[in-house]
Amino acid sequence: MTAGNILVAWKDTRESRRAIIDAMPFLTGARQVVVATVVSDDIRKARESAADVVRFLMKHGVKVRSDMLAAGMVDTADALVAAAAKIEADLTVSGGYGHSRMREWAFGGVTRGLLAVSSVNRLIVS
Repeated sequence: MTAGNILVAWKDTRESRRAIIDAMPFLTGARQVVVATVVSDDIRKARESAADVVRFLMKHGVKVRSDMLAAGMVDTADALVAAAAKIEADLTVSGGYGHSRMREWAFGGVTRGLLAVSSVNRLIVS
């Protein structure tokens, strides 16, 4: 599979870092990669974290940029799906199940929200 446009759902977690490493063959071959961070509180910290990821990916030859998404009234998963649609993403890369599966089952979560959308190809690493 060749993915021309890829959205990386970034949150500074072990799962997200692992997802980027696992997706590297797709990322290096992509026409455009967008590292999207949903900002809920500290925008400065979110920008620094995304910038670190962008620098890492650029060192590996990835054509990448970052995008800050406002959390606001929109669910995090919905914001990521909208961002993927905006760039016409062929693939969305994310870490999955940062919380226990029981908590995700009971309360929902970003992973569950991304899995519910059938129009997006996903690489979810837990």
